[in-house]
Amino acid sequence: MRLLSKTTLLIITVSIFIFMFGNIAFFYISKGMIKKHIDTELVSQMHNVIGQIKKDEALFNITKFSDEVSIKAVHPDIAQPPTFSDTVLFSTIQNIYIPHRALKFSYQSKSRNQIITIHKSLLSSDKLIERITISSIVMVMVFIIMIYIMNRFIFVNVWSNFFSSLETIANHDIKSHEKIFFENSEIEEFNKLNSVLLKMVDRIQTDYQSLKELTANTSHEIQTPLAIIRGKAEMLLQSENLSENDMEQVFSILNTSERLSKLNQSLLLITKIENNQFEDSQELNLKNVIEKHLNNFEMLFEAGEFKLTSQLDSTKIHINPVLLDILITNLLNNALAHGQKTKNITIKLKNSAFTISNNGKALEFPHEQLFTRFIKGNKNKNSNGLGLEIVKKICAYYSIPILYSYVKSQHNFTIDFNQISN
Repeated sequence: MRLLSKTTLLIITVSIFIFMFGNIAFFYISKGMIKKHIDTELVSQMHNVIGQIKKDEALFNITKFSDEVSIKAVHPDIAQPPTFSDTVLFSTIQNIYIPHRALKFSYQSKSRNQIITIHKSLLSSDKLIERITISSIVMVMVFIIMIYIMNRFIFVNVWSNFFSSLETIANHDIKSHEKIFFENSEIEEFNKLNSVLLKMVDRIQTDYQSLKELTANTSHEIQTPLAIIRGKAEMLLQSENLSENDMEQVFSILNTSERLSKLNQSLLLITKIENNQFEDSQELNLKNVIEKHLNNFEMLFEAGEFKLTSQLDSTKIHINPVLLDILITNLLNNALAHGQKTKNITIKLKNSAFTISNNGKALEFPHEQLFTRFIKGNKNKNSNGLGLEIVKKICAYYSIPILYSYVKSQHNFTIDFNQISN
């Protein structure tokens, strides 16, 4: 969820709860105030009725003083203190029951004791409360809409420099030598943030260039002594004075130097992939590339007595040709290194999904570690443990998934090129 949406949602939610409870409290307070006002009017009307009866006792003999006042004769011993109550009376004019507030009290003259009841209609007050409540709800809705609009307006204006800096960082190429610039802001915290980001980007650019140069120089410097070691070892092999044991030692030196050279090249390749140094992409027919590598590996398949089965559909993708060659080569090498001789190696390309399968024993380690650096089976002494990690890095570089499964003694690697990202 975006920051603007999150803050707006929180403000509106809090406002709704505040106004909801506020309206409820306002409703009951207003109702109580109106009831208190009506009770005051009833008391005042009670005194008026008593005053009129004192002036003219003949009024005491009637049963209905007015539409709002009724009189009923009771036993002289019955005393009714002034009591307020809520009731409903039927209106013959409106043909409905109308809520009333009633005040009942007793008044005793020299000759008679009467219960007097004064009624006051609550219809107008209830309608007033209803209108006030509806008005307040409408005002709350308008206020919430105004909060939403004002919050968006204020957010856009206050945070504009932040989003500008964010876009500048997102569009900046760390491999370029261009200096990065941020807009000056009226807000001190944003200027401090820009200053920190500027120092961070400069440091990252410097570290990136240093790492790039170190990687290239280290690779070059390692290759030179390795070439000398191989050259000297090959010269020793031509010597006629070497014993059989000496020959084995020289061969061991050659094999070790070759493995070290491949390890150096693999680590250099991983570093280049992580540094995004393979930007050039081309439209390639994946079927043609796979067939080319299968022809190159044909002698190796025959030497291992593997039964190769391939089913390839024509599929075009945009990808760096060097990385694609490395990807296919490493998967084929993995199938050769870990496949069982005389067993099947199956290669399929269907609906942009590339699958390579080989028979073999189950992994000696959890399959989650299969693409981890330097993880390898005990029997693969000549493997440097980087082949599948390079495959994983290339897939991650193009945001394409690689899936592994082991079903019926068969290792399966599947890459969905349909999700390739440029």
